[in-house]
Amino acid sequence: MSKPAPDEGPDSAAVLESMTLLATLSTAATVRESVAERRAGRDPSAQEPADRAATRLRNAGRTLMDLLMQMALSRVPIEKQDDGHLSHAVRHFDLLLKLRRAERLTQAMHQHLLSLYPEVSEALVEEARLTHDEIEQFLDTAPTDAEGPHLSDVLERGISFVVWTRHEV
Repeated sequence: MSKPAPDEGPDSAAVLESMTLLATLSTAATVRESVAERRAGRDPSAQEPADRAATRLRNAGRTLMDLLMQMALSRVPIEKQDDGHLSHAVRHFDLLLKLRRAERLTQAMHQHLLSLYPEVSEALVEEARLTHDEIEQFLDTAPTDAEGPHLSDVLERGISFVVWTRHEV
């Protein structure tokens, strides 16, 4: 068996190993953030003071909008290339990681909105829940080909939720 030449594409096992490492690091970062919150005395499920909830809501909204825009722009073909299955798998994996993060952010935003209720509309709080549920449902039923029509609906709903939140808070 000969080793592939450097100009040949990466080995699929190496790419899979890298994706596994990335998923592990992503999970570890999430756990670290959660532990840091707990050690700082903040319970994510508890009501927060309005000023802290509003600040955290705005920060989460900015991060969520960045993620949604990255996902939307990643769907735009720059140049038609014969990428093969490996690069498609990497792009799909990246999309799923971003959607998982978006799911966690919408859940956090929902919690912050609950802390601000009744200063924010009940409809906005409900929209946060519906946006989270739509992302979760897409992830549960995501086809292997992530370019399906449902992704655009998820992105549109998420972007509209962030814009609505910006206007109301």
